[in-house]
Amino acid sequence: MPRTVIAQISDTHVSGAGETTHPDAQPTKNLISALRHASHRCSGILITGDCAAKAGTDAEYAAFAEALASATVPVWLAPGNHDDSVKMQRTFNLPSRDGRCDYVVELAGARLVVLDSTRLGREDGALDGSQLQWLQSQLGATPAIIAMHHPCIPLGGKAYDTIRLDDESLTALHEVITSATRRGARIHAMVSGHAHMTCFAEFAGVKAIICPSSAYEFGLVDGTFSYQLGEPQYMEYSWGDDGSNFLARVVTVDDSLWRAMS
Repeated sequence: MPRTVIAQISDTHVSGAGETTHPDAQPTKNLISALRHASHRCSGILITGDCAAKAGTDAEYAAFAEALASATVPVWLAPGNHDDSVKMQRTFNLPSRDGRCDYVVELAGARLVVLDSTRLGREDGALDGSQLQWLQSQLGATPAIIAMHHPCIPLGGKAYDTIRLDDESLTALHEVITSATRRGARIHAMVSGHAHMTCFAEFAGVKAIICPSSAYEFGLVDGTFSYQLGEPQYMEYSWGDDGSNFLARVVTVDDSLWRAMS
């Protein structure tokens, strides 16, 4: 049976021309490598926020747009806390609902439901009642992939958990997902970014996946918040044309790692 394949890239943190990022990090180069690689394998690419390095400036989005030209398949964007949601909608001609970057992409055997979890000036995320009511209406017999920037799962430690969706949003989202699945709605996964690490867990009985950053990874080293250089990497999701057999895997783009089997 034919399969639909899409990619998720996250937290690209592209700087404007001449602007600096973390020492030795190569976010733009990694993004271009990931886009080119995924374009050969996938029918579309989702980027779940923090497209810009710092604050969604014109210079950052100009550099990000230049990198996006490397993709040869459709690219779908969700804003992150380092983005300017309104500016992104205008610059990249993104769909919106009530001023938020909420929209649906219909795919063979599934649908991608994108939610704008950003709130101006806040690092954590939130979903309001209107968004959650709309999400409920989008969940049904066709399997859904729900995508947003902020995670909905615990990440281990207060420093991390204060940057996910806020508690009120988590409680309301849990109710929406539970109600939807009880009435027979199919949800492949809830996917996000923001944490700069790869995580798999469960939320309201549904798979929850955090995509790694293509710019740099975060972690605590001897209690100190630290980073390591990112890889040109992405999540790859696939399923049958009837929506069955959902598969998620991490793809790292580095040909030098591969060796021919003798």
